[in-house]
Amino acid sequence: MIRIGITTGDPAGIGPEITEKALRFHYPQSDIIYVVYGRWMKSKHGTAPVKITHAEEAVKPGRIYHIEIDDDSILSGNGSTLSGFIALKILTRCTEDINSGYLSGLVTAPVSKEYIHPHAPDFMGHTEYLAERSGISDVIMSFWGPVFDLALLSTHIGIRELSGYLTIDLVLQKLHTIIKEYSKIKPKPRIALLAINPHAGENGMFGHEDFILREAVVEFKKTGVIIDGPFPADTFFAHHLLNYDLVISPYHDQGLIPFKLLSNNLGVNVTLGLPYYRTSVDHGTAYDIAGSNSASPVSMISAINWLENRLSREKTAQYSYRIFAEYYDNYMSHVNYSSWIDMILLEYNRINGKEPESILELACGTANVACQLTKRGYQVSASDNSPEMLHIAASKQYAPRLYLADMTDSIEGKYDLILCLFDSVNYLTKITLVEKMLLNVCEALTDNGIFVFDVSTYKNSIDNFTDFVNLEQDEDFFILHEADFEEKRLLQRTNLTMFKKGKLGYIRSEETHLQRIYPLAEINNAIVKSGLRISKLSSPTSERNLSEILPEVLEEQHERLFYFVARK
Repeated sequence: MIRIGITTGDPAGIGPEITEKALRFHYPQSDIIYVVYGRWMKSKHGTAPVKITHAEEAVKPGRIYHIEIDDDSILSGNGSTLSGFIALKILTRCTEDINSGYLSGLVTAPVSKEYIHPHAPDFMGHTEYLAERSGISDVIMSFWGPVFDLALLSTHIGIRELSGYLTIDLVLQKLHTIIKEYSKIKPKPRIALLAINPHAGENGMFGHEDFILREAVVEFKKTGVIIDGPFPADTFFAHHLLNYDLVISPYHDQGLIPFKLLSNNLGVNVTLGLPYYRTSVDHGTAYDIAGSNSASPVSMISAINWLENRLSREKTAQYSYRIFAEYYDNYMSHVNYSSWIDMILLEYNRINGKEPESILELACGTANVACQLTKRGYQVSASDNSPEMLHIAASKQYAPRLYLADMTDSIEGKYDLILCLFDSVNYLTKITLVEKMLLNVCEALTDNGIFVFDVSTYKNSIDNFTDFVNLEQDEDFFILHEADFEEKRLLQRTNLTMFKKGKLGYIRSEETHLQRIYPLAEINNAIVKSGLRISKLSSPTSERNLSEILPEVLEEQHERLFYFVARK
């Protein structure tokens, strides 16, 4: 059993907010348990954690638990010695649990050293605190990002102390720890060491500290380590950065300024050398925005994912729209969502003679349909299996209640109207999965409830997605959309290659979507098998009921079809 502890940091900062946002749509692996220590921010989205008083009570894998350590008098944005006291109390409790073996790894949210100092004058930061509590004398502050990884020879010390601090013995010891620990995760890394002084000291003209670094590099090269330097820091990032996996910086800000600039909130702070993995966000308490619901959870999500990937024995859950989620709304801007909603509500009213009181949208994506329904005053819930899509949906003004779920998961509650639109059903590539979804929907519909879904047809794939190539572009990105239809297997494969403008040029990423184009007879049989019946079958271009027309004829005539189904 793997328990990961997460501290929410200073309760007056953004730690509680980013922790809740990061976990509300998170997929814990089935061998992972999360235990959150501190303040939990309530939200209408996702599922609330299970409250416990001790980490031993967290026993069910795949779940999130909460140990409350808080003071209700602390207001978001108002950092104080009281909020510092609570932050220290949270960290102390979590550290005791991990050192006692109740936890396997630790993720920490930001704290204020200023407000902790009155209660712990020697507190210099998480890194030093955790090392002392673990009885470790040599730990390394490192940062892992999308462009490069960084390790520091010194952490929270002033620049005037650096010269006397970095002796040859200490540098050799630090480099040994960095190389040993980093190589456990990335074997045979290419390492660059930055110089301390301008122009790497100019052979002693600007200081002698870099002679020590040069001597250390020579020593490690003898052992087969791939390490170069010391490089003048002012030119390294412009000319040499992309040739190396790990950059080692003698001084805190020297490496962290370019790291934070290039990582764009995706960086993860990792403490190397502890008897367990500890990760953290790469930013501070941000009191100025705490309580405004505007804090980004991106760095916390990265910290959680990094740790889970190291500890879990299982592969990360696979689903579509991980990367493409960021571009989805722009890509779908041509869709007239209002017309789809009007058509569906009109038909629902025709069948039942009234408005639906409760609505659920499955595979909601970024919830464009659900948000418009919420804006119109309907009670709406929505789900999707992509955390990235749901995070975007939750940021919208009229966001419904959102939760993480697959189309085939069981549905809690009863609904008058359930939707599954934009050929989402085609993403279920086995008919048994379609049947499972339909059975769950049948159970979740009220007596007169209606389920509306659409499917992409054979005609659509043949006419529009055989050897299809399209390029979408904007100021900051462009997307190459390639699709092909495997007619024999009735599989439509979509390859998306995305190029996003970054600080060092464009960053390339890829994603593949696979859809099954079902013969309509298969869909019809699955509907009947599930205990549902077809009330109406229509196309986007006609309100006529097409349910009496032979399925094979419809497949040749229409690119998309809407099913309106009800319980038998």
